[in-house]
Amino acid sequence: MICNYLSQLLALHLIFCAMGKASIVQGARNHEKKVSILLKEEPENPKCFVEGRNDFTCFWEEDEELSGSLDQYSFTYTYQEENSSRCPLKMLPAADGKRLFFCHLERPQMFIQMGIEVHREGRLIHNRSLLIELLFLLDPPANVTVSRTGKPGQFNVSWVPPPLKYMDDSMIYEVSYTEADSQVGQVESVQASSELILRGLQQGRMYKMRVRVKLDGISYNGYWSAWSDPVFMETLPAELDLLIMSLTLIISFISLCCLSPCSCPIEGLSSRRFGRLFQLLTASSKAFSVFMEGTFRSG
Repeated sequence: MICNYLSQLLALHLIFCAMGKASIVQGARNHEKKVSILLKEEPENPKCFVEGRNDFTCFWEEDEELSGSLDQYSFTYTYQEENSSRCPLKMLPAADGKRLFFCHLERPQMFIQMGIEVHREGRLIHNRSLLIELLFLLDPPANVTVSRTGKPGQFNVSWVPPPLKYMDDSMIYEVSYTEADSQVGQVESVQASSELILRGLQQGRMYKMRVRVKLDGISYNGYWSAWSDPVFMETLPAELDLLIMSLTLIISFISLCCLSPCSCPIEGLSSRRFGRLFQLLTASSKAFSVFMEGTFRSG
């Protein structure tokens, strides 16, 4: 009894450890994507963002050969009419011979001006003023799911919003969709909703769909998130294709009888009986078409 209990505890521990490692890896991936986004889109230094109401991150990039040691730099911030405070810095290596310098704060003040100064050996190298509530950079939507609606040329796309309490109604989304073998796609916008029906798609084609998110700019604003991982789905085939498939079976059957009379199962039938058999085959083809259509739609 005790051994079984201990075995269950060990199994749970291993599961939670695996989940924790997966969460850490995903968090690192998301953080790396955010740094990449700001390096491309934000011209000012230091580049700053928030992922929620209780965190604030700033960073800047320098050439490894030209950068100094960490103790040569200082990062100070000041809220309006308050004394300045210092943020401890961390340094990380980056690609292409670069270094990244980071400052991370918890519980920053919003809706009040913040001034930032970065010094190297007493010399000012970066300086900016900002409002933290305008710097949200969220994780991409999770669990993006694509399903058929049962109607030709349509998909239902749904997702889980970033975990930001009481702010779901302030989020806007972009859904990108393109044929899997094409570089030209389209984008639909959605506000305060976590699903969208795509219409007017080509039938019988494979599509790739992605979703990204940002805040709407009314009370909070920021940058577009990274795109979610792509999801692939094929639209229903055209109904004409099913009819052609059914008629092809009939023509193949008749051709077999014409080319090989000895093996034809309808040899010796009267024209009246042949006509009756043809009607039965046609009816069967229609039933087959309906069956196939239902099969594709239920898939």
